[in-house]
Parts: sequence; structure tokens; C-alpha cells
Amino acid sequence: MSETQNSKITEKIIAELKEKYKAYPLFQITDTFTGDVFIIRGSNWDEFSQIGNVKPGSENRVPLNMVKAYVVYPEIDHEDIEYNRSGNWQPGRIVALAEQIQEVLGYNKAFTVKKL
Repeated sequence: MSETQNSKITEKIIAELKEKYKAYPLFQITDTFTGDVFIIRGSNWDEFSQIGNVKPGSENRVPLNMVKAYVVYPEIDHEDIEYNRSGNWQPGRIVALAEQIQEVLGYNKAFTVKKL
């Protein structure tokens, strides 16, 4: 990931991703701090619930699993994201990206609660 990454997303890349993930809509998420751009794919409820269905005590892995599952561009090095060898995958960045993925997929806090 770099500052020039945005210019690397060509129409050809988008067309290839649309073909590969034609069952799902694609979305672009931009890191406003670094300018890095991520393309994520949509999901259905079954798949989304499986990502959140982790072993007890591993709930903190949901954001990491979500980023691994839904980011389709750029390709993520799974060892790098797991161990942050490049320095690009600080835990807070993973959580923030996972929150944006959830919002794009419609799983956001768009409801209000009123005590009766």
C-alpha cells in the first residue's frame, strides 16, 4: 500500500473484480489518513454470520477475519496482516477498516433505542 496505490486501480482491474465477484456488489473504501484505497465485495447474511461466529475467547478476531474475507483489492498478504511485518496493519487500522466494511454492507448502528 502506498500513496500511489489509488492510481493503480484501473478500469481493467475493476472489470476483472466485477466478473470474479459478479454475485456481489463492489465498494471502494479510502483510508483518509494514508490515501490507501480498498475494494471490498458485498456479502449475504449466512457468510457474514459465519465470520462473526468465532470460538469463545476469540471475538477480537472478527475485524481481522472480516478484512481478510471482504477486501478483494489490493490482495492482502495474510501473514503480513496477521503479524504486521510491513507496519501497514496496526490493530486500530484493521478495526477501523472492519467498521467501514460493516457500514458498507448495511450492518451499521442506524437504529435508535428508546426506553419505554
